[in-house]
Amino acid sequence: MMTITNPVIPYVTGLPGGCLQVGSMIIVHGQPTFNCNRFCVSLVCGPQPELGDIAFQLTAHFDTNWVIRNSKINKEWGVEEGTATRKFPFQRLQPFQLEIFTSSSCYVVAIDGNHYCEYAHRVSYSQANTLQITGDVQVSTVEFRSTNTYPTFPSGNRLNVANPPIPFASSINGPLSVGNEIQIHGQVKPHPNRFHINLQQGCQSPPSPTIVFHFNPRYEGGNRVIVMNSLLGGQWGSEQRIASGRLLAPGTTFVLIIRRQAYNFEILINATTIAHYAHRIGADIVDSVTIDGDVIVGKVVAI
Repeated sequence: MMTITNPVIPYVTGLPGGCLQVGSMIIVHGQPTFNCNRFCVSLVCGPQPELGDIAFQLTAHFDTNWVIRNSKINKEWGVEEGTATRKFPFQRLQPFQLEIFTSSSCYVVAIDGNHYCEYAHRVSYSQANTLQITGDVQVSTVEFRSTNTYPTFPSGNRLNVANPPIPFASSINGPLSVGNEIQIHGQVKPHPNRFHINLQQGCQSPPSPTIVFHFNPRYEGGNRVIVMNSLLGGQWGSEQRIASGRLLAPGTTFVLIIRRQAYNFEILINATTIAHYAHRIGADIVDSVTIDGDVIVGKVVAI
């Protein structure tokens, strides 16, 4: 697996391994800009998108609320395809996860964990060796994987909430087992004091709940620090602190992942691991997530 963080748009990069193969998965975590007109994700044959064939191009048109797919062969565009399993899936300023999976017969596209469309190969996938992203979009991460699972993160019946009000509290609709994770797509407010995310038993507010993991970025006095802790039996434990530096800076967008491992929680920001927090109590009791403070949340997902 290879991950690119915060690429500058327009963005062009060669594909790992030199070209697409059956099982190749490209995952784009992004957010359309506030005045987005359109953005494109293209799989290009050759290193220069303006010269080579385009095996597959997906374009989100906000003026018509339509997602168009097409190919360019010998400098000629083919017939556009626009059918899909559901209505226009993107919103300005709302985070999305776009997955493009390569099968032997077609590209298969999922958006936010749900199947969206298929696109039969017009050019052999083995000729596609370059990814291009253009248009009115901010991208936090691009992941390249090889997998036999599609969608990579099926939404199922787990928690999947968009634009929740803050404070937020919800069940995660199932156990937080080893390998499961909570994803928060959000934006730090421009002038924050602090915010927190709790993985806990039940949705109650302190001091009553058992908080297995407390994630608390603080900004007071210009000092940026992330505090992690647990609330057990009504008592906070010893704090684990890390300097946040430019992580979660005021006004920035982020994808925060809290992943349960066998002996700790792994914390990732924009696909980069920033810390591990050892379990102080069995994580099997986690059944809820709560969020409060100076943060705008675009999406909360339990996987």
